[in-house]
Parts: sequence; structure tokens; C-alpha cells
Amino acid sequence: MRKAYVLLAVLLFLTQCFGEQTSQTTITVSGCVMNTNGTFKLLTPGQTYVLKGHQSALFSYNGKLAEVTGKVDSTQNSSPGIPVVLHVTKLKKLADFCH
Repeated sequence: MRKAYVLLAVLLFLTQCFGEQTSQTTITVSGCVMNTNGTFKLLTPGQTYVLKGHQSALFSYNGKLAEVTGKVDSTQNSSPGIPVVLHVTKLKKLADFCH
């Protein structure tokens, strides 16, 4: 009987640990890709995104207008002035220069 209680306690603990994972939402946004001190950002009129992904792929889009698809933490606030972390899954060049 004691083993059953220990097993139940371990299962409840594991459920809580894995249940706290953040949910992510996939979004697609367009803007200017800029590299500042090794940090890539996507600048849009209403929001700044910090891009996370392969540095070599992001570097080839530096200074270009691009469409970026990626995942953001759905619990993160997207307020103007506060950058949102975007984990890049797809990049598409829209223009060679930002407007």
C-alpha cells in the first residue's frame, strides 16, 4: 500500500512539472531584419521581435525586408516597446532593402 502512495505522489509531481510547459503560437509577420551586436531583430511598425534561429540563415537577411514565420510564447505580452522572442521556422525575402 505504501508503494502505491509513493507512486501516486511521483505521478502527481511529474504531471505538475510537465503541465507547466509554455504553449506556443505560430505567427507570420513582415518587417525589416536588423543585426545589432549579434542579436537579430525584426522591426515592424507596431512591434519589435527578437529572432532566434540559425545565425548564418538570419545573417543573409540582414537589412532586408522579410516575411518571418515562427513560434512565440502565447503567454508573453506583446506590448509596443517590449520585444517579443520569435523562434524562426521560415524566412522569405520580400525586398532587398527596407523602406
